[in-house]
Amino acid sequence: MKKKKEDFLMDYLYVDDLIYAGTSKNIVAEFKNVIMKEFKMSDLGLTRYFLGIQVKQYLGKIFIS
Repeated sequence: MKKKKEDFLMDYLYVDDLIYAGTSKNIVAEFKNVIMKEFKMSDLGLTRYFLGIQVKQYLGKIFIS
């Protein structure tokens, strides 16, 4: 977890899957740029499934089941 003033970023790594989320688009974009320069990886967009958990994202809301 990274904290910058009132914003923060959380990242989750499981084997070869990485999920990250933050309170600011800028902090998320900064993390994405840094991590993609360091490691060979692809951006698959918004999370739909992770470890058998379904994730649905809407403006300002995230539902998991």
